[in-house]
Amino acid sequence: MKLELKNISKNFHGVKALQNVDFQLKGNSIHALLGENGAGKSTLVKILCGVYQPDSGTINLNNKQQIISDPAVSLSLGISAIHQESVMFDELTVTENIFIGNHLTKSNGLIHWNLMYEKTKQLLDDLEANIEPNEKIKDLSIAQRHIVQISRSLIHDADIVIMDEPTAALSQKEINELYTIIRNLKNQDKSIIFISHKLDEVMEVCDDFTVLRDGQLIKSDKISNTNKDQLITHMAGREVGQIFPKNHIKIENEIFQVRNFYKKTQFKNISFNLRKKEILGFYGLVGSGRTEIMKSIFGITKPDEGEIFFKDKKISILKPSDAINQGIVYLSEERQQLGITGLMSVKDNINMAIIDKNSNFYIMDNLKEVKNAASMQEKLNIKVSYWSQLAQSLSGGNQQKTVISKWLSTKPEVLILDEPTKGIDVRSKSAVHQFMGELVGEGMSIIMISSELPEILGMCDRVVVMYRGLIKKVLDVKDASSEQIVKIASGEE
Repeated sequence: MKLELKNISKNFHGVKALQNVDFQLKGNSIHALLGENGAGKSTLVKILCGVYQPDSGTINLNNKQQIISDPAVSLSLGISAIHQESVMFDELTVTENIFIGNHLTKSNGLIHWNLMYEKTKQLLDDLEANIEPNEKIKDLSIAQRHIVQISRSLIHDADIVIMDEPTAALSQKEINELYTIIRNLKNQDKSIIFISHKLDEVMEVCDDFTVLRDGQLIKSDKISNTNKDQLITHMAGREVGQIFPKNHIKIENEIFQVRNFYKKTQFKNISFNLRKKEILGFYGLVGSGRTEIMKSIFGITKPDEGEIFFKDKKISILKPSDAINQGIVYLSEERQQLGITGLMSVKDNINMAIIDKNSNFYIMDNLKEVKNAASMQEKLNIKVSYWSQLAQSLSGGNQQKTVISKWLSTKPEVLILDEPTKGIDVRSKSAVHQFMGELVGEGMSIIMISSELPEILGMCDRVVVMYRGLIKKVLDVKDASSEQIVKIASGEE
């Protein structure tokens, strides 16, 4: 036994975050820690990292009881966490990021750059990573940044590595590469706590699992003894009969068309159409140009060439407000940067895009704002305690629902969703999917970018498959297979 937690409890202002939770991590294993937002996963991880101390219970490491009083103690015990949004320094090199705050020095006190370079190179070679120690972080892909974060953990001689949503922003190819690295760590006798909302990858890569719900232990077992539907039931507290509740809706005539879109170094020869009440998927590896196309359509960036037609009329979109006025909105995958304004209230976030409609002679009508916010809260089941609650205090799923509410308040006809369920829990995903079905039923048309093939196949009517800035094929989902889509997106077909 490598790590054992017994009867761990933690309260915050009378609210029980964890209630007598047991957790066991075996040596040389990959253990999934599962649960919806608010289940207690984050609290448990912070206890292991020394950020919080439990109110009761014991922590045993290699059969010896430990008190993890602060993060430095956690690191000294060989526990390291790679968080979903870890801080990295873009202008510094890989070596500098790995050794930040932990520089190696010579006998004269000067930084030993050569030794740090050599250790970095050895770490990257052990992980079979195609990264140079002197590369700057800003020049790396998201997948490569994850590898640097893993290397930073290993430089502290970590035996237990906690990975929080490590694949949230990766393409399928990069996910497979990360799986290889994780298995290599296991072969080096490391133990991994793997936190993910993607149950397909949990089933593929993990050995054991623990499910928390409402701060309580629900189930611990071997992955081989369960299946995805059972995990969903454990997490949600109810059976989820249909993960992707796609409604059968009669699709109508073409409503939106992009012709010959081109932007140097990003995409070229982009032409596609969208029909009324259709969900059109966009799939491709990271760097295929999907997001860049949508940003150009919405007016965030300007294409070098191309035309947009909306309801049989050529339109000009030079800035986002032009698109919004036409009835076209874009929900970015960068929820924190381009979605919510964390230090503003939930109410203000929901009403942000319709300030002009909620004001009279530049004076805000608070009643209109509350009425709209309450309507959106009811539609999307946003869990908010009070209207002045800051958006940054919401869970990831509720933040995403808040962003969707902001754009739906404009009453759009075309909704562009870029990774709409990235990093949110099973129940929130199901709610977003359910609402997408309701929206197209009411006459809206949706373009959805997703890196999750089950989501593409489960929710979309057609899928546009991209490879290196080109549309390689447009497939009818009912005739497509995941293997075919991956081959096309990888340039193999």
